[in-house]
Amino acid sequence: MTEHKTFIRKIKQGDKIRYAEVWNERQGKKVIQHHVRYLGSDSNNLPEPNSFNIEKVHFGYLAQLLLSDILSDDDVYHMLDGMGKSIERKEIKEIVIRHNLDTKKTRLHLVFPRKRKTDAQSAIEDSQSPTHTHDQ
Repeated sequence: MTEHKTFIRKIKQGDKIRYAEVWNERQGKKVIQHHVRYLGSDSNNLPEPNSFNIEKVHFGYLAQLLLSDILSDDDVYHMLDGMGKSIERKEIKEIVIRHNLDTKKTRLHLVFPRKRKTDAQSAIEDSQSPTHTHDQ
């Protein structure tokens, strides 16, 4: 199974710079760029890869775990470790599996929960803000 080499592309939109993970494919004389995922606008805090090609044997293992409804984050990370793709362990929100019928290739995409401020954090930050005034 071939793996695509992905790279980070800098995208300029007006005065903003954004980053995306992409890979290129040559089709005859044309080069087609495939978008893997959006990475954000902070070049110092780019996330780790979260999309991987998987072999049939790994897909079979994953499918069994999904169908038996016993899949855990650790099971997914164990499978990735076995494929030589170790990444930071954190909670997984969703797993997306894409299978290309033409190329017979399967790709696993992990979706992580977005980081959001909790109400408590927002209240603390607001109270520490220099523009915040206390009623007396």
